[in-house]
Amino acid sequence: NMVNLNMENPTIYPGKYLKVLFICMILAFTCFTSAFAADLKDSTVVAMVNGAAITKAELDVMTNRLLPQIFYHGHVSPEKKKKVEKKALESLINEELLFQEAQRQGLKAKKSDVRERLDRIKGKYPSEEAFNEAMKKNNITVAMLKEKIKKTLLVRSIIEKEVKVSLSDKKLSDYFNNNKEKFSVPESVKLRYLWVKFDPSVPDFRKKARAKAEEAYSKIKAGEDFAKVAWSYSDDMSRVKGGDVGFIHRGRMASEVEDAAFSLKVGQVSKIIETDTGYHILKVEDRRPSRQLSLKEVKDKLRRELTGSMQKKRMNELIKRLRAGAKIEYF
Repeated sequence: NMVNLNMENPTIYPGKYLKVLFICMILAFTCFTSAFAADLKDSTVVAMVNGAAITKAELDVMTNRLLPQIFYHGHVSPEKKKKVEKKALESLINEELLFQEAQRQGLKAKKSDVRERLDRIKGKYPSEEAFNEAMKKNNITVAMLKEKIKKTLLVRSIIEKEVKVSLSDKKLSDYFNNNKEKFSVPESVKLRYLWVKFDPSVPDFRKKARAKAEEAYSKIKAGEDFAKVAWSYSDDMSRVKGGDVGFIHRGRMASEVEDAAFSLKVGQVSKIIETDTGYHILKVEDRRPSRQLSLKEVKDKLRRELTGSMQKKRMNELIKRLRAGAKIEYF
């Protein structure tokens, strides 16, 4: 199979790739008014990082930003929100540590970058007057806003300096040549598929499902188009495409179904196959043998996945190092 280096969220910093790492650091760029209003509403200190305070308002802003990323639908229970809040606090601590490290290394935010981002924020308002009114309403000064922007830029700068990876074509080629076994396409078959599911809520569900499957099978064996029969009899979503599930390789379906699929010749229809979920009928329409992929075919994806994996590792190592030498207090 194609090498799979897709990452879960890092343990100590949210996000898969470097771009995602920046999202949680640009509080000054989006939801500007609510974020700064919250800063002023609740200045309760929830943590100290080498003497720098993190407030409850900042934590609320970060928590509300992470919630839709983690829970796309449904009610968020207090327990789940508490877990997100904990992750949000750790992210804020990491951000503060990165900011302090950037300062320690003497990194500076360019005035032109600060001005460009300030203009971007202003551009979210219909007019200069509307921007000034929002600033005045929330007791925010341009100086305060610039400091927020500078912090964001410095955090971004230290990440780019310490974490960002740029892989050369030679490094990609070397990795590919040393791991060719990971870059192969397994044997696959193109199937039309019909599934009659078991419905335990129906009396004699096995008997009724068997009768339905046999009726469908008899029509297929009599020469009726498989796609038409699948549309009328199948309980699988593929029925809308006449049972066409495309090319599959092993690991996608129940073992009994796959064993039958890979034993059939092109054009053949299986017998009725019984599994724990119901009855299945297959038709093989094409076959593809396994083959080795070329570097050209996988290069772009390989670059993305290796870059992401290496950046995740560097990021976690950097945060681990900064935390080891930091004084972090929770309140």
